[in-house]
Amino acid sequence: MANTRHTGLALLVATCLASGLHAETGEEIANRLCADCHGEFGRSETRDIPSIGGFSEYAIIDLLETYRLGFRKARTITLDDGSENDMQRVVDALSADEVDAVAYYYSEQEWRPRAQPFDAELARRGAAIHSRKCGKCHPKGGSEADADHALLAGQWRDYLAQELRNFTSGERRMADKMKKNFDTLSEGDKDALLELYVSAGKY
Repeated sequence: MANTRHTGLALLVATCLASGLHAETGEEIANRLCADCHGEFGRSETRDIPSIGGFSEYAIIDLLETYRLGFRKARTITLDDGSENDMQRVVDALSADEVDAVAYYYSEQEWRPRAQPFDAELARRGAAIHSRKCGKCHPKGGSEADADHALLAGQWRDYLAQELRNFTSGERRMADKMKKNFDTLSEGDKDALLELYVSAGKY
């Protein structure tokens, strides 16, 4: 009887190996579900889609969770082949283990700030505002991955500007602590913060 069970298990394992069945790695999941929009290694080539390679594991998991919980509205993206996708579909397709795997994969990538034109005077003003209003949760001008928040320094301008508009309109929800500070910002303050983040600290 024992031999029969062992033989059956061996056949099952052999069948799985032969058919190529295996749990996907984080890299495989990223290439299948994320790279079309967020780019190879999480380095977006599209100005209104964020780079995510180099975010911490927690930041990626939290990002995905905001869509799952409805805190953020998914925007439909048309891919190069004409098909459409959005973050809600991606989140719905991921198991908890797959979320962990893809989060770890992106956390292992190098963050590469995007070189973009910026207003140095406004960036310096933004640095002072950031220090007072944002620096506690987003240290070093939003460049510290270990803070477990989205990296802001060197992120695409178009994406950051859109997210600031979404926060202002209420389309994207904020944690209470962030909202308390965000609501004190003038439009000029937001413009200055945007220049700081686009500058990647090189003002």
